[in-house]
Amino acid sequence: MFEDINLFYIAISLIPALFNVAIFGYIFWIYPSNRETNIFLLFVVSLVVWQLQDTLMRLNIDYDMACHISRSLDFGWMFIGAVILHFVSYYTDQPFIKSRFFLIAIYGISAVLYVVYLANLDEVILSYDENWGYITGVRPGSYDLHSRGWVALLAMMGLAVLLYSAFDKRHSPIMKRQILVLFLGAVLPVIQGVVTQFYFSSQGLTDIPVTSTTLTSFSVAAVIALRKYKLFDVSSYIAAGKIVKQIENGMMVLSPENKIIYLNPSACELFDVDKHKGDFGSLPVFFDSEAKYQNFLKNVNSQLANKDRESGSAQLMAKDGKQLQVLFRASTFYYSRGKRGTLIIFNDITALQQANHVIKMIDMRYDFVAKASDEAVWEWSFESKSIYWNENYEGLFGYKLASGTSSIEHWVDRIHSDDRERVLKGMEQHVLSKKKSRWEVEYRYQKNDGSYAHVFDKGFVIYNEKGVATRMVGTMQDLTKIKSYIEKIERQNQELSAITWMQSHEFRAPLSRLMGLVECVKGFGVDEEVDAKFLEEIEASCVELDQIVHKIVDRVGKVSTG
Repeated sequence: MFEDINLFYIAISLIPALFNVAIFGYIFWIYPSNRETNIFLLFVVSLVVWQLQDTLMRLNIDYDMACHISRSLDFGWMFIGAVILHFVSYYTDQPFIKSRFFLIAIYGISAVLYVVYLANLDEVILSYDENWGYITGVRPGSYDLHSRGWVALLAMMGLAVLLYSAFDKRHSPIMKRQILVLFLGAVLPVIQGVVTQFYFSSQGLTDIPVTSTTLTSFSVAAVIALRKYKLFDVSSYIAAGKIVKQIENGMMVLSPENKIIYLNPSACELFDVDKHKGDFGSLPVFFDSEAKYQNFLKNVNSQLANKDRESGSAQLMAKDGKQLQVLFRASTFYYSRGKRGTLIIFNDITALQQANHVIKMIDMRYDFVAKASDEAVWEWSFESKSIYWNENYEGLFGYKLASGTSSIEHWVDRIHSDDRERVLKGMEQHVLSKKKSRWEVEYRYQKNDGSYAHVFDKGFVIYNEKGVATRMVGTMQDLTKIKSYIEKIERQNQELSAITWMQSHEFRAPLSRLMGLVECVKGFGVDEEVDAKFLEEIEASCVELDQIVHKIVDRVGKVSTG
């Protein structure tokens, strides 16, 4: 049996068989079981059986043994076309693979042809070649050629599926690379098999039994894609049920009658429903009014019809009466032999909505305070080197900013040149010192009309957890009017001081003379010789007093008009 055998021709079928056995063991033990890997393992089994058949037929066996091996192991090549098409269609997620009729067709016809092949009691036609050993031929009047044609057709369909999928926009770039590698591994052996196994036989020629060997290139391509592009992604093996049970989002499955078929544990906890009960009731029980329920259904139907791609919002009610605000997305869900239901995935945003309400109130208060204070509120981001100003900035200084944001240079360039170095140096020192106290400074700031406003700037530095300054927030107050008012008061004070001095000095001198003359008259009387002299002195003092009174009146007028 083992005498005068050609080791080379045996090796070219036996070595690929051992290689495929190793691939089978690797995938079987390393990768968890799922439909994708199981179908590929069926392909490997069919290929190994075919390669072992070719190996045994090349040993020095007799004709009867060759016929027995042919009949026993022909199922390897007769089913390999169906398995190839099944695998590539499932892996590339073709819609027709979800139909049971498709699977029944490809495997059913293959099974019928195999049964017909076995039921044919005519002797298997075998020709002998000193190198290839026994080669199976086509029996006249049988369906042997049809079997080969069917396998060739399935293999070509699988090749077409790979070629189409390599350019399918649904697939990611990495998926397209996987498919392209598989296509390159399959294209030559499939074409070679169609020519040598089917065409040669149809023309009455003896086929060349190398297809099982060359088809190993498809296995090699799978290994390359497996190692380089993760052909079988481990993440896809995780049971969907485990994911659904552990996911934090709520999940709800509705029947066409809007009865709740399933709630995942997160949804059960949210709605205060016993997850072990099984009967979750109907959907309306989670709404406190018919109007809310109908609005929810309307939103769901809109999403199912692809009219509304935005997430919907609804207010539901838990068993304990607690009001829940949720965001949800709805999609069609098929279950139990094509029955159509609705899958709803939702997030509980009740706490978020409450927090948003609080934030909204805080923002409103901040806005009112900012408007009431008549100060420009600013926030400086050190990372983006930009400053956000509130709307008061435009009102105070006349600058219109896109989205209320300016560059840091916008602010620096408008500081008066005599104040700029002092302001920037002081701010830098404050930031580096990491003081928790307020930074504040007065300087002149150029307005949009070219004039300068006297401003009082103050702010606080915000540091991250590493102590790095990230932002600075503060307010800028226009002191121009206040300074003008202060200067006016100072001028008024100067005038009032002058009036006080006039009252205490200039006004007292003539008044004292008048008082002295009065005392003299009262003590000594007035004679005719000195009467004229007294009158002159009194007149001069009165004139001087009148002038001083006018000066006081003028000064008072200046104080009142400012």
